[in-house]
Amino acid sequence: MPTLEKTAGKLALVKLEYHPTIHDMPTDERPRERLKHYGPKALSTAELLAIILRTGTSRDNVIELAGKLLAKYGGLSGLMRADFGELCSEHGLGEAKASQLKAALEIGRRLGMLQNEEKYQIKSPADAANLVMVECQSCLQTARPTR
Repeated sequence: MPTLEKTAGKLALVKLEYHPTIHDMPTDERPRERLKHYGPKALSTAELLAIILRTGTSRDNVIELAGKLLAKYGGLSGLMRADFGELCSEHGLGEAKASQLKAALEIGRRLGMLQNEEKYQIKSPADAANLVMVECQSCLQTARPTR
């Protein structure tokens, strides 16, 4: 229901919006509780990201915030490629949350590299090149051209 609000000496109708928080959700639907009871595979990417971010904003609960970030950046790979400063400028993210997010994504990337190394056999120069390709791509993404 709209309400009247005085702004710059004028009355204006303002639409009030309800933004439920995680605490408004039934306990068994909250991401941390779902992780505890069903394991991480049962959670969506947005729910997993919400656990890392911990809190939302006055406009979006943490699951909505996570979903918006995933949509804007095209998923986890886009968030991985995103510049730290760009993430810090997002509504609801500051240096602390951007740091947590980048650290978690890097841990995931390194784990992926370890798993590939454990089961990958090098039988040719092409095999060796493929093994280091992911690492090289990461280096190229972070390298900045100098002028």
